[in-house]
Amino acid sequence: MLGQRYRKRPVEDIIRDIRAIQAVRKRPFIEFADDNTFVDKQWGKQLCRALAPLHLHWFTETDISVAEDPELLDLMRKAGCRQVLIGLESPEGGPLQGIEMRANFKARTFDRYVDALRRIQSHGITVNGCFILGLDGHTPEVFEQVLAFGRMVPLYDVQITVLTAFPGTPLYDRLLREGRIIEKERWDLCTLFDVNHEPCGMSARELKAGIYWLTERLYSDECTAERRKGALKSRRVTVGAEGC
Repeated sequence: MLGQRYRKRPVEDIIRDIRAIQAVRKRPFIEFADDNTFVDKQWGKQLCRALAPLHLHWFTETDISVAEDPELLDLMRKAGCRQVLIGLESPEGGPLQGIEMRANFKARTFDRYVDALRRIQSHGITVNGCFILGLDGHTPEVFEQVLAFGRMVPLYDVQITVLTAFPGTPLYDRLLREGRIIEKERWDLCTLFDVNHEPCGMSARELKAGIYWLTERLYSDECTAERRKGALKSRRVTVGAEGC
């Protein structure tokens, strides 16, 4: 599956499947489970135009580039998109260098992160910003940086995970050569929340402690309410307008 070229499902097939869901669930909330639904912006617009008459609520994963297409954002809102999950990975640009195998897209676009995220949320679409802790450029300061970044944007939702080296991947092979895999072939530690390698800019113990510190503060009732209030305040579209 992963070795094949990029493929798109025909929009009419997606609509067929959604109608089948609606036959058994009157008001479904749907996830379009794709790592990046809007790689092809024209296909994405076609999909949104077809979704709009169905009066759905849905969320999906995409990248920061949707912020550069106001028409697409308008169509997404009208089609019922409530939230997009975007892999930001780092609150600072330096650690993003070289994390992608064939491109450096995230590093190249980091300077536009804040404006782009605010633009997306101003269209009535909330953002779940995702960060990977323990990248080679991360130091113990990264935990406070993530907390501050989430508040500054502000992000409606935030997801944090740990850099995880899965056996059989290029990352695992590199860290193994560097002697940084803590215990070899420990699939039970590949949870995205356990630490299975020695980070470069901090110790494994510091990474674990930082995750607990950040989790306690980032997901507190006070911080969550503050972020969500700010995100909703920035929206041009009031909650409930146009079926959103």
